[in-house]
Amino acid sequence: MKTKIINWNELWRITRWVPGGRKGPNELIDMKMAKEFNETVKGHKERTEKQIASIKLEPEYTVLDVGAGTGRLAIPIAKNVKKVTAIEPSESMLACLDNNMQTEGVSNIACINKMWDDIEIGVDIEPHDVVIASHSFEMLGDIREALKKIDSAAKKSAYIFTFVENERGIMWMNDDLWNQIYGKRSHIWSDYIYLYVALHEMGIYANVNIFDSKFDLACNNLDHVAKHRMDMYETPLENEAILKEYLSNMLTEKQGASYLNGITKSALIWWTNDEHKG
Repeated sequence: MKTKIINWNELWRITRWVPGGRKGPNELIDMKMAKEFNETVKGHKERTEKQIASIKLEPEYTVLDVGAGTGRLAIPIAKNVKKVTAIEPSESMLACLDNNMQTEGVSNIACINKMWDDIEIGVDIEPHDVVIASHSFEMLGDIREALKKIDSAAKKSAYIFTFVENERGIMWMNDDLWNQIYGKRSHIWSDYIYLYVALHEMGIYANVNIFDSKFDLACNNLDHVAKHRMDMYETPLENEAILKEYLSNMLTEKQGASYLNGITKSALIWWTNDEHKG
């Protein structure tokens, strides 16, 4: 009998620690934030094209997008496949996705307003040819169960895009800022290696590609962005000025609009069912 020295599932949970615990998506994302996020990702054309190019798709395929957000990947993919199912826990994000579908003239996306943890295969959805999850594992707790469900839902292949170590750029707070605000040890973030090892322990020998991703976050209201970060991590009010200074130093101007810029390292973990299933 094989003995596990490290419980990667538990380690993932521990490394996702934030002060006071992470809020759920429906608490965290209001309509204003969803609309700002939607406008931001519209400018991520190069990143979107790069991700889609790494996914094997055929016109007759059905695709499941776990944590679809406002449809950055779901909508362009839907134009090239038979059907897309978008799983998204935030009602505000789904409202933006619906508007984007109408604007783009896309009608072959079915939306489900649920957490992936609550989805039942065979009840809420049937297996799809391809399953994708782009930076949506940050909100998941039991990664082994989440990965098992993704594998079960993927008839042909699965693709997970996630972060590499602390390479989150503008998405979160860097180590120096974290220590200034909380006066504690540098936080440790879970990253792709936990997912990869968890898959390996499940007998799924996945492939990994590491690449750079550029993030441009529209920032027309620095106070609102700062408040969102403070709410997300329960930042002490007396340290608000430290956070705003950090964000203001990252501001750049482009075509009359303000953006927070950053480059992060991302990982693509992917596997095909032919490689581990009979």
